[in-house]
Formats: sequence, structure tokens, C-alpha cells
Amino acid sequence: MDLGFILQGSVEAANFFSSFVYASPFGIPLLFLFSIFANATVFFPIIIEPIVLLVAALAPNIWFALFIGFIAGTGAAIGEMTGYLLGMFGVETLRKMGKKNVEKIFEIGEKLADRGMPIIFIGALIPFPFDLIGIAAGMLKYDYKKFFAAAWAGKAIKFGLVAVIGFLGKEALPWLAAFLGL
Repeated sequence: MDLGFILQGSVEAANFFSSFVYASPFGIPLLFLFSIFANATVFFPIIIEPIVLLVAALAPNIWFALFIGFIAGTGAAIGEMTGYLLGMFGVETLRKMGKKNVEKIFEIGEKLADRGMPIIFIGALIPFPFDLIGIAAGMLKYDYKKFFAAAWAGKAIKFGLVAVIGFLGKEALPWLAAFLGL
């Protein structure tokens, strides 16, 4: 899989969403649905951080930027439930994944058994293949309410931070240009 292709697609989607979100009454619901879809794709990453960053950079105020982050984080948490469901019901799929990935899932599963919610929260917050955590949680039949709550908290904070960085980054550009004498 070509990372450049994935990043280019994310930039093009960010440009589309930033113009669409503010020009259409369907922009925010579409961003929410895209966030669900992007996180529901197990083992095929769709990077939505650039979209959230750019859309939030064009927000009229920081509160709306945080709202954008909240919408993206909530959609992402809902989308991550696919990994959980795959782990719960998709044993045959796991057999096709390969020994290395399955071993990693079992390793994560052992950590979940000991420290469930903190592991899920941190995994959702940082750049990490979160699908592995979802699959492991599903295989262990970890409480889906706790899984969703921890995933939502991590994703909401993550995308909230991305949105604030996008908004404040836009605010810092004139200052940076003046500082650099541009």
C-alpha cells in the first residue's frame, strides 16, 4: 500500500470537506458519516486527521472548531466498533489474517484483560492501529459499553486536539509570517 497515495487522497478529501462543510447544510452530517466510514475500514487506513485539521482551520471560532473535533471523534468511535464486532463474530476472518497479526491481537488481548479501559483509551488517543485493540476486545467479549466509552473518550480528545491545532495554526500564520519577515 502506497502511503503517498493515502495521504494525497486525504488532502483531496480535506479540500472537498472544507468547502462543503461551510457551504452546505449537509456538510457536518457528511463529515460525521465519513468519520464513521474511515474508522470502520478494518486494516485499510483512511487518514481523516488532515480533513479535521483543515475544516477546523476554517471554523469561525474555536468553539466551532472543537465541535468539528467532537463530531469527528464521535464518528470515529462508532466506526471502530467494526473491529470489535469482527473480533466477536469473525473468527474465520482472523484465521486468514496471518500468524503475526493474530499473535499481536492475542498479546493486546492479554493487556486488555488486565487494564481494559486505559489501554483502549490510550490506543484511541495515539496514532496506533486501533483495529487490533477492537478485535482483541471483541474476542475477549470485553464489555462493549466500556469499549465504546473508552474509544469515544480517546477519539474525541484526539480529534478535539487536531481541531484546535488546525484553528490555532491558522491564527498563527500571520504572526509567523511577520516574525520571519515574509
